[in-house]
Amino acid sequence: MAVKKTSVKDLAEKAAAVSKPVAKKAETVKAEVKAEVKKAEEKAAPAKAEKAPAKKAPAKKAEPAKKAEPAKAEKAPAKKAAPAKKAAEAKVELFVEYQGGSQKVEDLVAKAKEVSGKKSIKVLNVYYQPENNKVYFTADGEEGSFDL
Repeated sequence: MAVKKTSVKDLAEKAAAVSKPVAKKAETVKAEVKAEVKKAEEKAAPAKAEKAPAKKAPAKKAEPAKKAEPAKAEKAPAKKAAPAKKAAEAKVELFVEYQGGSQKVEDLVAKAKEVSGKKSIKVLNVYYQPENNKVYFTADGEEGSFDL
């Protein structure tokens, strides 16, 4: 079985022959895309031209007495639209499990509030150490702890 040896020159000619049709096809696709974009712009241009005059209203001269009234109207609070109903959010309960024990995080927070002795707390940080079975907290800068 005889194997024909191919030179670098032959390979280069084959590559050039293959790339020419690909390059022509790419140019054709680019031209088609440009034509479609141009058509879309032409369709959008008349629509914009029709809308533009409708937006502009003729300027009117305001009387000095009327200028004071809009200023008062601006100070009045604007009515807020009713907030859109949000999709029902799932209720989340967070538990910490460690060596067969389980603690609900909400219970830890409630106990920390109770132990702090304050009626209203602005900032509450709760730290649970399950290995010691102890909870540390800071309530508005005051530290405290309790055992579980």
